[in-house]
Amino acid sequence: MRKPIVRLLGAGLGVALAATSQLSAQDRPLSADLAEVYRAGGLNAEEWAFFEDSAKAAFDAAGNLFVLDRAAGHIVVIDPQGKLVRTFGRTGQGPGEFTMVMDVVVWRDGRSGVSDLGHAAILIFTPDGAFERSVRMASGQGPAAMFTGARAGLKSDPLGNALIAPGPPAAMGRMAQLIGGALGEDVEVPDAGVDERGLERLGLDGDVVSATPILQGWRVPRGEAPELGVDDLADPSDFADGLMGDVRHLEPRFHWDPLPGGGIAYSDSSAYAVKLAGPEGEVIDVLTRPFSPEVVTERIREGTIAYTLRRMEEEFEKQSRDPELAGLLEGAASIMPGFMETMREQVAKQGFHHEVPVVRGVRATWDGSLWIQRRGEEAWDDAGPIDVFGVDREYVGTLAAGAPGMPVAFGPDGLVAYWEFDEMDMPMIVVKRLPAAIR
Repeated sequence: MRKPIVRLLGAGLGVALAATSQLSAQDRPLSADLAEVYRAGGLNAEEWAFFEDSAKAAFDAAGNLFVLDRAAGHIVVIDPQGKLVRTFGRTGQGPGEFTMVMDVVVWRDGRSGVSDLGHAAILIFTPDGAFERSVRMASGQGPAAMFTGARAGLKSDPLGNALIAPGPPAAMGRMAQLIGGALGEDVEVPDAGVDERGLERLGLDGDVVSATPILQGWRVPRGEAPELGVDDLADPSDFADGLMGDVRHLEPRFHWDPLPGGGIAYSDSSAYAVKLAGPEGEVIDVLTRPFSPEVVTERIREGTIAYTLRRMEEEFEKQSRDPELAGLLEGAASIMPGFMETMREQVAKQGFHHEVPVVRGVRATWDGSLWIQRRGEEAWDDAGPIDVFGVDREYVGTLAAGAPGMPVAFGPDGLVAYWEFDEMDMPMIVVKRLPAAIR
């Protein structure tokens, strides 16, 4: 294996050399001709496949695809031929029932875990869909516990009965304290070992999730967010400032995915530098290609703000059609009149990072190859070309932008899942098979 320092020296010889390398960089085109295996959903779908929204999906080692259907309040399991295996879960307040499901993860042996914000717990199910037990996300009780233990982007740990997830977002801790204050409760936010730009291993053996830090990614230095108090609810602008902090447009995001052997692949900067870490978080290699971040210009600023506002409007409209999320939005609006308009103003006044990040996505295939998505033509476009690195970490080639794009899920034997939309804009899950060269 080549040493990280060798690759980093090649990427760090100075701005002039980096610019020259970028101009001469050559992608090796890869075929995007993927064989379709099956599709489920759309306007004329069977009842079990009538999905109202695109959501999380994941494969098990048998090639079964687990699809979170939040509108129906259950998980759909589809076999490798596209036939229904079973549905499990249902809406309710009882053990194993769903109240506010946010995510689903699937271990290779077919066990699954459902993150339920209403229960503030991970609900664990056996391979045949029977409810096994729940593990609370935090030790506290009441509405504030929903936020103190909340995690986004959960993924199954290939090494065993655990999850891997980013640390708790600072905004969620501030929200928990604010809600606790409004209810007259003193909420203590646990001192997390990592923040949302780091990763933890979440053990599920006890009654409460046990969090063990794995690694902490780099963060753009910025000032502390102002303290939030109950009085800030009366001023949406102060609330938004306290909740968002000094977040800037085009800051490099934290992209990551577990590797089959237990390691982690992640990107935490503007550069094309994807770090490969062992199970305990130690960086053992870095993948690079000769692409450098672009300096942010006034045109980029204006275009990014317009794009972000457009996406925000689309997301508000989408969430308003979701009964669970619509209730949260209505609650926020009733507590803080003008909150939505304040969020739009926040986007317009938000600062900018000084350069445009190159990497926009990092995913590991079932066999351990890496798909690394670059930015598109515009600075705000996340759906650019995808570079493929094999299990030996050598560059294989590049898939053109949108052909076929990053899958929702990678499975065994080259299976991949995508969400597509029919002529009536109804979602359907489409499963295809990758050629051997890019698995």
